[in-house]
Amino acid sequence: MGRATPHTSSRATVLDVIRAAGTISRSGLAGATGLTAATVSTVVRGLLADGLVTEAGRAESTGGKPRVLLRLAPASRYAVGVHLDAGGATYALTDLTGAVVSRTAHAGSPGTRPAGDPGHTARRVDALVEGAGVDRRLLLGIGLVSAQGDPAGARELERASGLAVVTGDDATAAALGEYWSGSAGRSSVLVAVHTGATLGAGVLVDGVPYRGAHGRAGGLGHVCVEVDGPPCGCGARGCLE
Repeated sequence: MGRATPHTSSRATVLDVIRAAGTISRSGLAGATGLTAATVSTVVRGLLADGLVTEAGRAESTGGKPRVLLRLAPASRYAVGVHLDAGGATYALTDLTGAVVSRTAHAGSPGTRPAGDPGHTARRVDALVEGAGVDRRLLLGIGLVSAQGDPAGARELERASGLAVVTGDDATAAALGEYWSGSAGRSSVLVAVHTGATLGAGVLVDGVPYRGAHGRAGGLGHVCVEVDGPPCGCGARGCLE
């Protein structure tokens, strides 16, 4: 089972605990979040009204009235993930639970930057969503990642797509995905190594990305492994990448 990650609002906390649990009762939410029963009730009422959560039957009775179970409504919201790489771009449409609904990949063309062009990216997002038959009004936004961590044109992509855009580096995004899905078990520290056109690692501590004192934690690709090795794009020589 997946785990919840730290949040700053009670609504986000409750929503993520429901996601991590699969199904859970209101009393279970209160116990898992530390929120009062009244707060949980208010938050759940809002989530039900917005269609993000639905009732999923009742738990087995333990002597009292069976508790109503809650679960996410997968088709209530969607998001698009875009991974920009030297070789092109990968697009994935996911539902509210994180399940991949549709996915496509496009190779880059020599001498051009189609993957990094905001207008081009926006059109491919639209094509992906339309091809999956998803109502665009249900899209929460776009997650845009690359090895650099701050893809160029993110703000332009917001304007071109009309959607919120969150950026990050691909290794940390991979680590968050592993943590979010529960694949890493219950370890408090998680390191996910991402290999592709570049090499890096995402580091999480209790579900929160760890950047280090200089913001370079996980930068495996530029660790020198051969002092007189070949030149690297970073300016050094003999980097692992």
